[in-house]
Amino acid sequence: MAKGFIISAPKSGEGKTLITLGILRLLTKRGLKVQPFKVGPDFIDPKWHALSTNKVSYNLDLFSMGKDRLKALFYNKAMEVDFAVVEGVMGLFDGRYSTFEVAKLLKLPIVLVVDAFGVAESLSYIVKGFSERVKRAGLPFYLFLNRVSSERHLLRLKKALKSYPIAGYLFRKKEYELPSRHLGLFLPEHFKEAEKVISIVAEDLEKNFDLSIFKPIDFSNFEASSLPSFLPEIPFKKIGIAFDEAFNFYYPHLLEELKKKSEILFFSPLRDTKLPSEVGLLYFGGGYPELFAKELGENKSILKEIKAFFEDGRPIYAECGGLLYLSKGLYWEDKFYPMAGIFPFETRKKGLTLGYRKVTLCEKHPFFEGIKRFYAHEFHYTDIIETQKRVDLKKIFRVYSQDGKTFLEGFYYRNALATYMHFIAKA
Repeated sequence: MAKGFIISAPKSGEGKTLITLGILRLLTKRGLKVQPFKVGPDFIDPKWHALSTNKVSYNLDLFSMGKDRLKALFYNKAMEVDFAVVEGVMGLFDGRYSTFEVAKLLKLPIVLVVDAFGVAESLSYIVKGFSERVKRAGLPFYLFLNRVSSERHLLRLKKALKSYPIAGYLFRKKEYELPSRHLGLFLPEHFKEAEKVISIVAEDLEKNFDLSIFKPIDFSNFEASSLPSFLPEIPFKKIGIAFDEAFNFYYPHLLEELKKKSEILFFSPLRDTKLPSEVGLLYFGGGYPELFAKELGENKSILKEIKAFFEDGRPIYAECGGLLYLSKGLYWEDKFYPMAGIFPFETRKKGLTLGYRKVTLCEKHPFFEGIKRFYAHEFHYTDIIETQKRVDLKKIFRVYSQDGKTFLEGFYYRNALATYMHFIAKA
């Protein structure tokens, strides 16, 4: 029967991702079946999980999935494995849809990663508040001590924290560092030392992490049910999906459901010269097209194919990075890069836009067959420059943000729809 736990921390930057990756690799090395998960809508951490386990990692997003669908997704993916490991988001109690709320819903033990560097006895007073709140919820509580300075430091910490079970620890090492950039961690394929870092952490956890303390998950809290549905009806037999180093932000729960509804044909805007044949819809997800802007703009063959697809009246759907690619061009780091030219606007680098969104459709689009509302997440460092006013460029999304603001978005031009909203689930 599956065992499991949630890895969290008092705040971001305490090392929970690093610890999660090491534990996932350790479990995999031992020949155990492991299923990784990530709380929230993050695209990047699940890719690191997949590198550590060679398994798809699923998002558990309470805002968009709701309690029932989240529980059903977790149940279906965790039921048959040896360990279900969930990485939290931000600090344990941060936000309305926090890691703590997910832990309570799934009734999972919490492993709190604390950065022990530069602190000793004082840590017990920080831990006390977290421990008391977790125990009031009836959840098991464990500590993981990260960045311990020495054996002497470890002894002081263990003495100060003797009231709390310690699941493991790591000493401070330069080799453990994971790089980050404007959208969080680097993607693992963009960091050549990724495999080495994970292996080193896993080797040290072999000695310093106690897996025996975890008990089987009580699945009596779950109702046995099939995988929930997150997508609208999809009226296409074949869908072409852009997938390469520039476009790879797709939620696994959506791709899996999509594959049950349609035949999926992946193509690379970076390398391919032709689109897949006989597809009814092109789908461009998010990613890092700004890092490959020059190469994307130089692949004239595929750009010509996409333009012909558009001119032929066939539908296109693009999210975030896909929006940048289908625009007239992108201004990035003082340079302008021509793009596909489907939409009559340009894009540019700007400050961060971030948050959960509820979206109502004001007009139909083939990708959203049969639904009027959906849940989404917005996270980007660009915006749109409207270079020419077009009467036929419409905004068909009415977007509601968590801070009470409402605005129009969803750029609908002839048969193409582009948005900064990352679709997570239908309402």
